[in-house]
Amino acid sequence: MLSFLAELNDRQRDAVTKVIGDALAHNTLVASGRHLGQLWLSDAETTAWHVLLAKRRLPETQDDREQFFEAWHNA
Repeated sequence: MLSFLAELNDRQRDAVTKVIGDALAHNTLVASGRHLGQLWLSDAETTAWHVLLAKRRLPETQDDREQFFEAWHNA
């Protein structure tokens, strides 16, 4: 995910946010499609960073690590 996003230029990133936002905005009165797409993409990018950094962090125990990845998988 992070490598995909890193390779996007501004025009491509804008197109991705529009596509995602339009899909999310269906029957939604909250915000415009593009704004929802920007929020979703930002959240997905932040979450991907959290997971990447958590993989590098030494867990207190192996059980802690397994619980984290199980929770992430189930989310």
